[in-house]
Amino acid sequence: MPTSVDADLSPPELPFDEMIPVEADLTGQWFAYTDEGVKVALAWVEPGSDFARLPRGYAVWERFGSAPHWRAELVRRHDSAHAVQEIQIATTDMSGDGSDDALVFEGIGGSGACGRWSVVDLNRLRPIFGRRLCDGRIDPGPFGSPGLVITRSVYREGDAHCCPSAMRETVLTWTGSRWRVTSNTVREP
Repeated sequence: MPTSVDADLSPPELPFDEMIPVEADLTGQWFAYTDEGVKVALAWVEPGSDFARLPRGYAVWERFGSAPHWRAELVRRHDSAHAVQEIQIATTDMSGDGSDDALVFEGIGGSGACGRWSVVDLNRLRPIFGRRLCDGRIDPGPFGSPGLVITRSVYREGDAHCCPSAMRETVLTWTGSRWRVTSNTVREP
């Protein structure tokens, strides 16, 4: 895994393919704006023998005023045993501090679209939320309303996996030290 890029380039000018492991393929790029400056998140997939179990990872790169101007500040890699099938990232302010955070989904697939969701505080480069979830998803709060929206299927006795009886929507907000539930709604079709 490369650890730095010497050149002082703007985010769109970066050589993304040179900022991930050798022989890996770039699967996504996201830009974030924080109190610490511009950051770039990159996701990749590495070659392997089992399509469903390819090594994958993501890294957060930070821009500095002196060379090397771009440095990999956070790297998370999964080997084939973790069976991560996709990595998706959304960057926006979820903690309410005015700086972008990263909502990371590391999907393992299956009929319930299972995976691990985490929020990384990009100023401190540390996770502030983590949850494994099947039959649901987590989204950033609506624009202008930092937080997280967790949507999960609600199954009642006799429901087929395709057809939950209802959807539960839970809204969380960050207090600075923990996530607090601010609303919990169940909606039936």
